[in-house]
Amino acid sequence: MPEGFAAVATLRQADIRRRTRILMALSFTIPILLGATIGFFALRHAPEVLTLSVLALTGGALTSVVVEEMIGEAHEGKTSRLGPIFLTTGFALFALISVYLDS
Repeated sequence: MPEGFAAVATLRQADIRRRTRILMALSFTIPILLGATIGFFALRHAPEVLTLSVLALTGGALTSVVVEEMIGEAHEGKTSRLGPIFLTTGFALFALISVYLDS
């Protein structure tokens, strides 16, 4: 199955039926809902610092992926494998400082 909503939207040119395209588009919600459900049940009785740490780590990883995909120049030159780790660590550190300064 192609990745991304744009790929599903362009399948119209490939003579794939509308019903199939809609089902493919709806299937993108399955991993999101499954991950949110598992995360909720795994963290509902966890300490707040653990819950916020997981949220910060997830947010940092997602931010790293988005930045890598949005900036085309990021793939043209030599890149370090540590870049996403530094970005995620910085995001988590920022979230940690924000939580501690607020309380």
